[in-house]
Amino acid sequence: MGTGVEVAVTPKPPLRDRAVLLSGSLGAWILRRPLRYGADHAVRIRHSAEVRQMVVVLTLTEVPLAFLVSDIVPPPARPYHAVLEVGPIQLGFSVLAAMARHPHVISSSVVALRTGFLGEVVLPRESVGSASRGMRTIEGRGLRRVPDDPTAVACSVGGSVNVRIHLDPPVPFEPRRR
Repeated sequence: MGTGVEVAVTPKPPLRDRAVLLSGSLGAWILRRPLRYGADHAVRIRHSAEVRQMVVVLTLTEVPLAFLVSDIVPPPARPYHAVLEVGPIQLGFSVLAAMARHPHVISSSVVALRTGFLGEVVLPRESVGSASRGMRTIEGRGLRRVPDDPTAVACSVGGSVNVRIHLDPPVPFEPRRR
């Protein structure tokens, strides 16, 4: 980036890493393991509710739907259907666990903006002028420019963001074309 700021960007981890993160998050969530953020005191900021609410609705709708479809499926195929239904339900709960267990983190050493299991941006704390909560809706998803602010970029899974940071000094950035 040319400014001397060490920015660690993980735009989209490989499928294997995402699967490990999802399954590990679900296991830790079920076992109620405490979250760890290092020796310094860190502020956790939950992800915006937009994606969480959608995943909760889809997952909880899938559970009774699995039983209804099981009544339609011929009896010899019901065990196979049950195995197939476990996948989407487990995936839904894993996504919720990953979002709960991997929030945005602001500590004395780093600022980590995470998209649950889809990647993160980790900045050294000294390069961040300020960090605050601030809900805003910006069209699109992923890493993108903010339409009405030429110096801002947004990074989210859905259309809403809930953390705002200002870099000091600003870091030049050009999002890649898709």
